[in-house]
Amino acid sequence: MNSNIPKLLLIMIMFLVSTLGHSQPNSNSLKAEYKTITVTKDIPYREGNSDAWKLDLAMPQNFGATIRPALVIIHGGGWAGGSKSVDVYQKMMVDYAQKGYVTINVEYRLTGEAGFPACIEDVKCAVRWLRAHAKELSIDPDRIGAYGHSAGAHLALMLGMVPKSAGLEGDGGWDEHSSVINVVGAGSPPTELGRDVPMAKKEWWPIGYIAKIGTPLFLIQGTNDRIVRPELTRDFVEKMKVVGANIEYLECEGQHGVAYNENLSITEPALETFFAKHLNP
Repeated sequence: MNSNIPKLLLIMIMFLVSTLGHSQPNSNSLKAEYKTITVTKDIPYREGNSDAWKLDLAMPQNFGATIRPALVIIHGGGWAGGSKSVDVYQKMMVDYAQKGYVTINVEYRLTGEAGFPACIEDVKCAVRWLRAHAKELSIDPDRIGAYGHSAGAHLALMLGMVPKSAGLEGDGGWDEHSSVINVVGAGSPPTELGRDVPMAKKEWWPIGYIAKIGTPLFLIQGTNDRIVRPELTRDFVEKMKVVGANIEYLECEGQHGVAYNENLSITEPALETFFAKHLNP
């Protein structure tokens, strides 16, 4: 007889004894214990020929029936590059969905396809799409925030500051809904272009809309940013404070990547606290 057989029998007996009285977990108990989300890619938010008019959607699946806040994520890239598919924005979309937000990650036309103000019009259209589908997505249309970095921060600020009367809504549809969001977080935010070029028109930049708006703003700036000059961001913040706007400002050591891939141990919890304070996930 093979001398290994008693050893195998012993192992089998020990396994059977160890499982007695222990029921195996079923899929229902796992679904109840672990919060899950769904992610849908490349949803068109308007009709037309551009491949840029798409968004990704992440939302809680088994968090209960509560009406939820939404978060619009807008990628950077100098208005000429970048994509919603960048890992940083995909991770943020998923992370905030797991916190209880319905999140969308928006693509928009870059300047190589369409000049200014097409990018502004596109993100405004995406917000109107979101409000148009608020009921089926279980969204509170009065609790919509936005976050963007760099060029995306500029677009997020425009969503929070620019009224319909400015004429930047575009022709994407969903016109019965507002494109103005309720809360804005902005990392390394270009508040003005600072150069005498056609793109520097004040009506296309947050600096052109200094007013006591109801939208809470949170700007994050790197002290050594060579792309977005800190003095311009400080000037914008001070102008907004003078008129009584609800604005918070965090300046931390770093370059253009703060709140993107630098100083995340500071900026990520600061953003999470800010959005939770105003959107109550």
